[in-house]
Amino acid sequence: MASTFVMNKKTILLVLVALTAAVTWYLYKEPLSIEKRAAVEAELAKFPEKFPATPVWWSDGDVLAVGVLPRENGEKHNDTAKSVCPMLWKHDVNGTVVEMYDILLIQKSDDWELIGAADCRRQAE
Repeated sequence: MASTFVMNKKTILLVLVALTAAVTWYLYKEPLSIEKRAAVEAELAKFPEKFPATPVWWSDGDVLAVGVLPRENGEKHNDTAKSVCPMLWKHDVNGTVVEMYDILLIQKSDDWELIGAADCRRQAE
């Protein structure tokens, strides 16, 4: 019985150490630089027919929200979001999820309806 209790203490200690390391990494993770954000935004601006608005929101490089025009048939913009991934990777932005929002709806009623997304996270090469 006593050896089981000792093993549980060791497991609890390991879990606490791992949790401490994870929290420390999260708190001290360096946010995406302004230069990289500007480079990605300039890349998107090269395609005004596809991306008529500058990115409407960044979240420390973890999420890039882009305003696009809705499709007439209501089809999602997942393909459009995926097309942003190579632009991010070109500028060494590897940990970002891209979300597409209806820019007209945002302008009209500040309603942020998600109309597409892509996971562009990858390990740095």
